[in-house]
Amino acid sequence: MKCNPAVAVLALAALPWAGAAAQTLVLTPLSQSKLTAPKTDGTVQPVEVSIQSWDLVRGEGGMYEIPLRGFYVAHLLSGNISTSIDGQTTNQPPGAYWAVQSGATMKVRVNGEAAKLETIVVSKQ
Repeated sequence: MKCNPAVAVLALAALPWAGAAAQTLVLTPLSQSKLTAPKTDGTVQPVEVSIQSWDLVRGEGGMYEIPLRGFYVAHLLSGNISTSIDGQTTNQPPGAYWAVQSGATMKVRVNGEAAKLETIVVSKQ
């Protein structure tokens, strides 16, 4: 199922860390599908998978809070960033994949001019 073109590009005000300048990050929904996934007991469960692209432009030392909750996988498509997930900071090179656990908060600092991040969210229906 394709995303509604009317919401294909959505600009969000990022939530900067204390003392950081306000920034903008641009979210582009790429895909949204309803599927079924097997459970350990052999039955299936309906899930929704959505993929988003995030364009991040370096601000004045600020960090973006990615406004997703629940489990998701992040993939850095280009640029260099530092992530802070529940207080643990890690530098991420281009091409890196990592998971953000349900209930965790991820903040991102762009370590160059710009970066492009992709997120894959799987949620139970």
